[in-house]
Amino acid sequence: MKTIGTMKYLSNLFAAIILSVPLHVWGQQEAMFGQYIFNNSVISPAQAGANHENQWGAIARSQWMGIDGAPRTESIYANLRLPRQIGLAFGLYQDRLGPEKNLHFMTDVAYHARLTEDWRLAGGIRLIMSNFRMNYTDIPNIQPGDPFFQEDLTSGLLINVGAGLLAYNGTYYFGISTPRAFGSHLEVLDSQIGDGNPNVNIKDIVSRHYFAYAGANYILSDETTFLPSVLVRHVIDAPLQTDLNAIFGYRNMLEAGVFLRSNLVEKHNRVDAIGLLIGIRFLPNWHFGYLYEYPVSDIKLGSRQTHEVSLRFLLEPRHDRVVIHPRFFL
Repeated sequence: MKTIGTMKYLSNLFAAIILSVPLHVWGQQEAMFGQYIFNNSVISPAQAGANHENQWGAIARSQWMGIDGAPRTESIYANLRLPRQIGLAFGLYQDRLGPEKNLHFMTDVAYHARLTEDWRLAGGIRLIMSNFRMNYTDIPNIQPGDPFFQEDLTSGLLINVGAGLLAYNGTYYFGISTPRAFGSHLEVLDSQIGDGNPNVNIKDIVSRHYFAYAGANYILSDETTFLPSVLVRHVIDAPLQTDLNAIFGYRNMLEAGVFLRSNLVEKHNRVDAIGLLIGIRFLPNWHFGYLYEYPVSDIKLGSRQTHEVSLRFLLEPRHDRVVIHPRFFL
């Protein structure tokens, strides 16, 4: 009974935190995975068609296991390389955080132009259709009839756009992107949140995102490769973050590596999380990926693990290749 009471207390506490900071919670809703190196189109529309194989996949992420209402993200997606140096990617992404539930559909189109014999430049654009919903009626509360919890909020259909650039050759790549070029807002009547005053408030639910990233593919031997990469992520009104990845590949069948996520703001605790990643090509066209993430920030007091799994189907396109050898895109 004590355990049940404790879990109920933590659940209500987590819900209270969400409700007390709605601007920051809703302002970070860009679907993000630790395994973006497997689904690279999530960070930039210029990645559409940049893989050496066409791929269809699904990813599920459960963050901060053991905390009721902690973030959950699922997606299904495709990244295709079409003739005439065109790339196409699309995906459906769902985010859940406590009473909040968000759904995004993204479509990317990219063109891969030859700069020199070795280098190519890809430019991509993105169309995003989103819906944000705050399910206040799902939150247990100790005051039945509280008007704050009597009505759910929804944004309706929101349209956004994104853009990105990617330069690459057979060994290195560099990219910049803004997956969401514009912030989104939700008009909420004060009467909807319980004070009875029909004034209109504007709630920021999506902030602009900016990414810069780079990586390499070093061939260590006929059978092994080393794929280091770095991603810098900036979201308006959120701390600047950096992801560092070091992945080794073996015979195009197995990948294993480590990663570190840090922030560039906190002076005393710059490391947010560390983790392990493994990928296995268990059939000629199937790839399974798993990531374990350990939080180093204060969230470790409530949870010590995040899990992420992915499953992809890979297929070589029949037309001539337009990429050189971007094996760093797993």
